[in-house]
Amino acid sequence: MSQSQSFNLVSDPWIKVLKKDYNETEVSLIELFDNSSEYLQLSGDMKSQDLAILRLLLAILLSIYTRFDTDGNQYDWVDLDDEWRVIKIDEDDVKTIGRSLLKTWKTLYSQKNFSSKVAEYLEKYKSKFDLFGETPFYQVNATVYDQNVPENKQIVKGKGTVTVKQINRRISESNNTPSIFSPKTENEKNKINFAELARWLITYQNYTGVTDKTKVNAKNKFSVSPGWLYSINPVYIKGKDLFDTLMLNLNLADYDKNELETQLCQKPVWEYDDINEYIQQRLSGMFPDNLAELYTVWSRMLHIEWKNEQPTIFSAGLPKLDNKNIFLEPMTTWRKNKDNEEFPATRNKNHLNEAIWRNFGQYIKVKKEGNYRVPGIINWINKLKSEKILAKHDNVNVTTIAMISDGNATSQAPYAEVVDNMDAKADVLFDNTPDIARQWPTRI
Repeated sequence: MSQSQSFNLVSDPWIKVLKKDYNETEVSLIELFDNSSEYLQLSGDMKSQDLAILRLLLAILLSIYTRFDTDGNQYDWVDLDDEWRVIKIDEDDVKTIGRSLLKTWKTLYSQKNFSSKVAEYLEKYKSKFDLFGETPFYQVNATVYDQNVPENKQIVKGKGTVTVKQINRRISESNNTPSIFSPKTENEKNKINFAELARWLITYQNYTGVTDKTKVNAKNKFSVSPGWLYSINPVYIKGKDLFDTLMLNLNLADYDKNELETQLCQKPVWEYDDINEYIQQRLSGMFPDNLAELYTVWSRMLHIEWKNEQPTIFSAGLPKLDNKNIFLEPMTTWRKNKDNEEFPATRNKNHLNEAIWRNFGQYIKVKKEGNYRVPGIINWINKLKSEKILAKHDNVNVTTIAMISDGNATSQAPYAEVVDNMDAKADVLFDNTPDIARQWPTRI
């Protein structure tokens, strides 16, 4: 490829959306945030892809609106560097922080559009959103890749690659196991355009599996990550349109007061000056301490070589995240083991037909002894109702999208995708009737 080649996610169309006239189109990040209320929903190649991209969009919004209000003014309680990254949070007045963040959320929601600060932020980090260049999007350059893999797996050796048909989760075909019911013919399976590649890169970092053999250099042995979204039972709130969906899942003022300094210091992967620092942090085993970083977490260090506009994708595994008693993740249900330790729940292929309402108590708080921890995103919606931002008769559409693995520990290849939802009035899901036995969640 030419050194001047560029495909920039900020300005070039790549995100598939469904417009309110029910026509599909591709838009850039700038177009999406400028016109989100004109789109019904994300409409990518599969629903799991839409969820992965939704979390990327939320990481951008979290990074902006925890630093600036809707008028573009920096909050008094945050110190920023020249790149608008958080240096310090003034924790002296927790109530002021909470009120200002909630005010920002309310203003955005009432205006039904995002502020110009979004475009300014994307412009500032535009070079990090290009598929090409020295800091390619969701990848590393050749130098960084070779520095972090064994010598026999360096790029010149041509080993440790994954094909397009393998990262395309509608195919998920390795060279050893053909996909019988592929949506593409054999000659088309490894062909891809730049917009498709951007979408599948994000998807692959979230739903990876464990078949590749190359790992990033590390002092100690580690199990490679199958992808974070692959390791949880995802749940989010679907709104009336894309703007509504983004806002309802933007839990801006929902944080642990004891971890204010870290949780408000949003740091998505593109805000790292040196991607080697990010790789070393992943190797250290540290779980992300802020949502923007968790929403953009990598499972693989990828590098792409180009020939005739077709990619050769080099992939090296990063460590699996330790998920025990880590409650930062808001978009998952939870389970307990025999030692009362809590983990994100997962679904398997034996429970494909189990409807979401059958596990009502895992999603909605039921006030009884021994009940499940409910998803953080549900607590956020409850907060919006208690603040009278959401009316009691507003519909709350609780949606789950799960990619189910084949259950094989050595592959964890995609087996099925499950999409389900339950739609109820806010006053039903968050009933505050004094008599607990008469509350709707208890009765349900």
